[in-house]
Amino acid sequence: MGGLALKNTFTRRYQRDEYNLLEEEVFAILNNTFKQFSTPRFFASKESFGDMDLIVSMEGFNGNVRTYIEDTFEPNEIFHNGNAYSFDYKELQIDFITVSPEDYGSNYHYLAFNDLGNFIGRIAQSMGLKYGQEGLWYNHFHNDQKVGKIMISKDYPKIFDFLGLNYARWIEGFDSLEDIFEYIIQSPNFDSEMYEMKNLNKINRERNLKRKSYMSFLDYIAENAPNITGPDHNKPKILKEASIFFECNVFTEIKRFEYQDAERAYASAKFNGGMVMDKYGLKGQALGVAMKNFKGLVISHMGITESYHQDIIKHPEEHLYYMFETSNFKVL
Repeated sequence: MGGLALKNTFTRRYQRDEYNLLEEEVFAILNNTFKQFSTPRFFASKESFGDMDLIVSMEGFNGNVRTYIEDTFEPNEIFHNGNAYSFDYKELQIDFITVSPEDYGSNYHYLAFNDLGNFIGRIAQSMGLKYGQEGLWYNHFHNDQKVGKIMISKDYPKIFDFLGLNYARWIEGFDSLEDIFEYIIQSPNFDSEMYEMKNLNKINRERNLKRKSYMSFLDYIAENAPNITGPDHNKPKILKEASIFFECNVFTEIKRFEYQDAERAYASAKFNGGMVMDKYGLKGQALGVAMKNFKGLVISHMGITESYHQDIIKHPEEHLYYMFETSNFKVL
């Protein structure tokens, strides 16, 4: 996305009128195959476009996306990155973004109005939450490791309300980039420092440096809102408030993930690759294959409601080594 993905074929910016015509044409083509698709909303005064983002639900589509693009649009170049396929069509870069039916609405919201979703994501992060193409969620860390992702909501009027944003204003739309910038700044959770490059991680810093609208936002903040300090959020308190506001079982899920993490740690302490290496002298690829054979045998014998780690925990060590030897009798 951003119109810079294709390196080996000519593309150009489209003016508003010709973009609208091409959008109609592309929609007519997609309508023959897909049930739900759209382009993200943009601000009203936008005059030209370096690409066309297509949000396409994969509901009912069982084919190969790359083959569909090749057969339908006959591009000179295709660049595949994650769930997006960038290609050229009539000298415009098309970003074909494939999404599950349940994530269609969240992509429609997140990708709207240039970098607005990105800006909102920074607000959510300051509150200890994550906002992106799947909605609003919480990443739980235990013993300094991420152990689970807990979905909080895909209800956008409620999400915006919780983050201190006016959803009715979002529905109304924006006339200019400056209107989008003001929309974010007016949130009671806005903090001018949270958007500075020095406060971003390496991935976000490198990505945002390439985005003109993000850099323009930094200039706008420096000129119009340089010293706004947002609230110092109590993140555990925010999480509790979110669980009540959205009526979701965040803390039950937290305990489930921590329980599963403890199971993994217990099972690993009881039987692991290091122990196998010491006992049988296996190393490298041979060790990896042997452990894979063992895991396959364990899974084939465990109860339907059990996990691999639960099965390791319930058996004595002698039985585990017996199963390991049984699954690897050809190499031991």
